[in-house]
Amino acid sequence: MVPFSRKAARALLVLALVCVGVSGAALSFLHSPFFRYAADGEYPAPRIDELIWPTVGYPSLVTPGEELVVEVDLSGGGEEGAEAERASGWRASIEPSREELAALSIELEPVGAELAPSRRWPCRGGEGGEAVWHVSFRVPEGAPPELYDLRLEADVGGERIADAQPHAVAVMEDDDDDFTFITLADVHVHERDNSSLFQRQTDKGIGEGGEPVFLAEAAGQVNLIRPDFVLVLGDFVRGQRRPGELLSEFESFYEALMQLEVPAFLLAGNHDGYVNEIDGKRWYEDNLGPLYYSFDVGGCHFTCLDTYQWPEDDRVVMNKLIYMEPRKWQGQVLGAEDEGDPATYRGQLAWLEGDLSAHRGAPLKVMALHHDPYTPEGKGYSYDNVVRFPAYLGAGGGAGRRALLGVASRHGVDVVFGGHQHRDWVGSVPWEDGAGETAYSCQTCVYFGPGGVADNYPGYRLVEVEDGGITSLAYLDGVSSYPFYDGSVPGGETDLDSLEEPALWALPNESVAGEAWSCRIEVGNYLGESMELAGIALEAPSPPPGGYRVEGAELYRVAEIAGEPGRVLLYLRAQAGRGAPGDAAITTITVSF
Repeated sequence: MVPFSRKAARALLVLALVCVGVSGAALSFLHSPFFRYAADGEYPAPRIDELIWPTVGYPSLVTPGEELVVEVDLSGGGEEGAEAERASGWRASIEPSREELAALSIELEPVGAELAPSRRWPCRGGEGGEAVWHVSFRVPEGAPPELYDLRLEADVGGERIADAQPHAVAVMEDDDDDFTFITLADVHVHERDNSSLFQRQTDKGIGEGGEPVFLAEAAGQVNLIRPDFVLVLGDFVRGQRRPGELLSEFESFYEALMQLEVPAFLLAGNHDGYVNEIDGKRWYEDNLGPLYYSFDVGGCHFTCLDTYQWPEDDRVVMNKLIYMEPRKWQGQVLGAEDEGDPATYRGQLAWLEGDLSAHRGAPLKVMALHHDPYTPEGKGYSYDNVVRFPAYLGAGGGAGRRALLGVASRHGVDVVFGGHQHRDWVGSVPWEDGAGETAYSCQTCVYFGPGGVADNYPGYRLVEVEDGGITSLAYLDGVSSYPFYDGSVPGGETDLDSLEEPALWALPNESVAGEAWSCRIEVGNYLGESMELAGIALEAPSPPPGGYRVEGAELYRVAEIAGEPGRVLLYLRAQAGRGAPGDAAITTITVSF
């Protein structure tokens, strides 16, 4: 009996050593530089050139009569760069991004210009940073509240230069501390046939030509709600299935982004920072804006961060038969010698300390990032290494999680919005001074993921702010995201393949009989709560002397359509009644004269 036990023990020991050896060999293979996707692709011409702020991913929020201070970088080489300090003749205009109003152009009154380090690109504006032009223009008192494209001209070196940014300026009705915004996370625009052996991706929501139809549906519902702005919390693309697909997916995302009719503040996720023929971080800065920055809404302060600060070598996508990922895809924020001691912070973390210190008195402080440092239950899984049997894959273990938690606690940040996990979680951490707590919100994705039955669904957070305080950020249960589709199950399992009906919709039906005109709009709501929809827009004949008769909604604005005499755009606000899964509440709006 004893000899048998010894033989069994030896056999187990040998088996364990073999497993360790195989695992070690597998790890060495997976982390080796072999079978990496190409990293020498050609970059298209950048969409951000001389006009570096505001941009489509970092817009400006202004009110009528307020000054808009744009930033212009003329330090490029050649004659223009040499003559940059003598730029003059500044001129700017804004044109509505909405298609029906695109022919309307509003000239901005120039106020002044000066050279100084950038205040909008922290990586350019630090000590010793190159000076850029800060050019002030006044927005006319009568400018309608709308999202605008910005166009800029100047005389440089005897030549006239021109640049533009779409969706870069939003004229707001007011600048108080009452507003709403929507957060979107993990959009993941991807091509069709994007699955691999252990990473299934459904084609649901992807058109035959690769169009992200699911994102168009999401944008349509966001436009219908018409929040004051949108925060997009990273992972716009997937970019890891085939060599070279990163660029095409970025371009598809950019095109779909143009369908939003409200300003969007973007920040990068790990997929956006991958290297697959092109470096996603370079494309981001060339086309969307800075990787980290801050902005204000009324007196409330928002800080947007880059939580994927890995060296380029760790971000290159590798294809190891079943492993199509970069070495690192979890979170990391660099710059702390000691994460508990802000005196040791450098780079982005030092900027973050200074940014929040400068806004101590803000009634609401919000941090937005991709990798939530808290979720779930304080474990911070978005920064941890990942174990996949039988091999341990070092896809994380990144620094900076404790520093982020400490910064939020020390400076009294009210809410931190994150994504990455494709799951809904809400938790909290007390402030250092004991006067309050930071809420941590992680949320579901926008796309359909692998399809099938899942514990998530395409959704968004609708955040309501009153008097500088968040009054709501979740759907029904205080945790879940609002669904984009009927049939979604908050807190349970959803059959993603069966989701077809949008949770919100508005269908107009116009009729003309002689000199009489009328339009009936059917508004549907499958959600389990009443929804205010301020984005119902209707093209109509110009009103007669008696005006319009409106039932079921409030007509709150009439805009003339330039180039189309006798046509106007009506803006309607309606309350869509509470629905139920499979049973939409129908609200009927009639507009007539």
